Amino acid sequence: MAEGQASFSSRSAYQDALAIYREGSLATYSLFSPDDRVQILNAIEKAYITLIDEDKRAAYDRMLAVTAQVENSDLDAKVQNRPIPLFNKKNSLNPNELVNRIKIKSAQQEVIALFKEIMGKDLVSGEDLRKLRKALDVDIFEVYLVTKISVSVIKAIENNRYEDLPADVYLSNFLRSYAEVLQLDAQRIMDGYFRRMSLALKDDH
Repeated sequence: MAEGQASFSSRSAYQDALAIYREGSLATYSLFSPDDRVQILNAIEKAYITLIDEDKRAAYDRMLAVTAQVENSDLDAKVQNRPIPLFNKKNSLNPNELVNRIKIKSAQQEVIALFKEIMGKDLVSGEDLRKLRKALDVDIFEVYLVTKISVSVIKAIENNRYEDLPADVYLSNFLRSYAEVLQLDAQRIMDGYFRRMSLALKDDH
């Protein structure tokens, strides 16, 4: 199989797997709980990220060879089929570069005003966090690289898709990590987000 065909096949398989296990999938809606889906989607995403990271993929291949799951000769091929990355960002991040960028952006008047606006709220929404993230010029994939919160969960947080979020004990840690990346008071963000979520879920019922 040509490299381009294999790359397209890998990406298609990844997207097909997401479609099968996402919330509302007709194929699996009665088989898994929301928490189960989050864990499965995280595992799928982790596997794909391993494939598109050359070093991680090589390490994984070596592990398979050690456990006799693949032949060593397979690892000696000059050209390995690589999947097409779904993100433009490299799968590595210079933390100092990110911190410096956030510091520079945080000094701008419009960002300072946004900080004050969010921290003055009793109810915090995902839109607030997304708006600040973009104002700080932080890519959603960079949040993943720093916090290891899956992109699907970050998007659920930012879009207030409460039904797609993990259990509160996990969500608390995710919100804390996310808030710290954005240089926000983590406890206030956690409290404000949970208050808003509680009211929204109560209104739905």
